[in-house]
This record gives sequence, structure tokens and C-alpha cells, in this order.
Amino acid sequence: MLKLDFVRGHMGGNLIIILQGSQLPPGQELETAIKVLGPHYMPAHEACIVYPAESPPVVMIKVAEPVSCCYISACGGATQVLGAALVETDLGVQFGVENKTAMTEVLLSTDCGLIPLKIETADGKAVRIKTCMDSFVRECYERGVGKRRYAGVEVMQSGKFLVVNADRFREVFPWADFKKWDKRTRDKLSEIQHEFQVDSGEMEYNVTLYDWNPASGGDARVVFPHSLKDNYIEPSCGTGTVALGIAVLACGELFPGSGNNNDKLVTLKIESGGTNELGGPDVTVLDLEIASGLVQSATFSHSRVEITAVGEVWV
Repeated sequence: MLKLDFVRGHMGGNLIIILQGSQLPPGQELETAIKVLGPHYMPAHEACIVYPAESPPVVMIKVAEPVSCCYISACGGATQVLGAALVETDLGVQFGVENKTAMTEVLLSTDCGLIPLKIETADGKAVRIKTCMDSFVRECYERGVGKRRYAGVEVMQSGKFLVVNADRFREVFPWADFKKWDKRTRDKLSEIQHEFQVDSGEMEYNVTLYDWNPASGGDARVVFPHSLKDNYIEPSCGTGTVALGIAVLACGELFPGSGNNNDKLVTLKIESGGTNELGGPDVTVLDLEIASGLVQSATFSHSRVEITAVGEVWV
């Protein structure tokens, strides 16, 4: 059997396992990480595999996702949990990250580009982690952003994400229940997702479901039912939140009726986390820099990031 060190944590219920790439069998890193995420080991939404870079504090990461069984280009939850782990566990020492001031900065090298982290710390704990997702923003626009219509519902493509306004969905299917997630609701959203995947060529499972009906003083609320047939629903998702910001700007919901939007700084407080329902007890803060009607820069942070376990797993 193989003994692996792990750190387990979550961002508003988005469960992340951190593994060290040097401990994984060469050529079998993905398969091993997917096995660790399985029901008999350490179930989680993603595995973040970390590798040392030539020049700390750069950390190289690969993110494995168990439904598509592939590496994904970026994962906001992984960046937040890793940020906490680098200042709260021995992982930071191993990867050359020094936590000597109230602000620790780390640069993550990912499959979609470089992702800077700013980690506010106090008494050895991560107080707030800000993830700059500019490389993912570029990826979204490169893959395509625009309106689509399936089963009579107007939706948005935002890169690899299908972005669905829950109110528009309910206008067409008033029986939809995004609390109980009954079979009819699951089947219809899954049908729309399948049509989107065929139409766009995107084979990963990525869905952002939102509305503008916050319950706790935010601007919007959201949940991420990525693969309902597998009951794979993330309460919080950093890439999905950034995809949402891009989508609502592109479809005119962010600034209704105002046309092009130049040189704007926008902050959205988005309720998410905790359960598989729209909204949650937590808040994701999304800061957008907008010019010429496009998102130029996006940074997010989540109100609840926790390290829950450190130890060894045998696979």
C-alpha cells in the first residue's frame, strides 16, 4: 500500500484534499488522486496536488476532479484551502512560504496560468485569502461567452461553465424545486446541461445556478449543481463564481439597460455555501474590474475557509 500525507479543508463546503505530488507514483498521479477522493478513502470535491517550484514562494498545482476523472485548469476552492494550509500547517515550510508578516503572498502555477494569492494572517491563522483569477477570466473569454437557449430557457455560456438564472428557469418550468432537488428538476437541468455540452464541446461538468434574491443582505445567491446524476453539487465554487460575474455582465443583468460599461470597479457579495440550496450562511466577495464591457480582472475571497484534518491516508 501507498502512504500519502494529506491536508483536508473546505471553502464553504467545497471539500478539498491537498496531496504532495512527490509522493504520488510517477505516471499515475491522476489515478491515485481520484482514488483518494473515492468513497472508501477521503471523499471530497477536488484533489489539489502540489509540487515545489524552482523559485519559492511559487507553488505548482494540478487539480484532479473525480466526476470527469481529469485535471481541471483551475479551482478557486483549492486556491483558498491551499492558501490556508500554507500558513496554518507545515506545508508552508516544505514549499518555502514564509509567514512572517500580516500579509503572505504566494504565486500558484496552474494549468490556466499564474494565480496570485494574498493571505491575510493573524496569530498563525489565515484570516482572509484573496485569489486573483485573471488567468481564468482570460480562459473564459477564449472558450466563449454568450447567450444560448435550451428547452426554452435562456442561459449563458461563460467559458466552460453553463450559467443558469434560476428565475428564468422557473419561468419556463414553474415546478422546479432547487431546495429538494426532486427528480423532475434534476432531469430537466441535466438535459439542458447535456445539450450545452454537445453544443459547446465542453465535456467537463460545470454549472452555476443563481438568482438575485439574497436572503442575508448580499447581492445574489448561488449554488453549483455540476453533475446532478452523480449527486455532485458544490455549495461554493470559486471558478463558478467568477464565471457568474462574467456572465451577468455579458447578458446585461449586472448593469441593466446601461449598454457598454467602461472603467468600473464592482464588488458583488454572493451568498453561497453550507448546503446544496441556493444561497447559504457564507458570502463570497467578488471584485471585478470592467472596461469596454468586459471583465478585465477578477478577485474573490470566501468568508469561511477551514482546515479540518491533517494526517496520512493509505491507498
